[in-house]
Amino acid sequence: MTAQISDLNTVELRRAARQFVRALAAEALLHAAARVEARLNADDAGSLFAVDEALSSAWPPDGTSPPRQEVIWSAGGAQDLRLSAFDAAGRVLLRRSYAAGAWRKGDGHV
Repeated sequence: MTAQISDLNTVELRRAARQFVRALAAEALLHAAARVEARLNADDAGSLFAVDEALSSAWPPDGTSPPRQEVIWSAGGAQDLRLSAFDAAGRVLLRRSYAAGAWRKGDGHV
């Protein structure tokens, strides 16, 4: 499965967040997620707010509160976004990486 991300703008960040939440739901892990970690490599620190908003809006409005979110930013290098969901014990439930021009499945998938 491949999705193109030309650059990490707000639209692409929202798309990545929606894909991640859908993947959690498809694996029946949505309600087990206690924390979501977003690691963002981008030149613009303003993207931090876009990632936070994208994750919040991607969570389904089914009455379940979204998990705690942590956004970690680093400047320079290749633009990419790595999203990881953890259960209450800190175990990785799902990990996905979204890079400029490509999409790849992460190793942390349980």
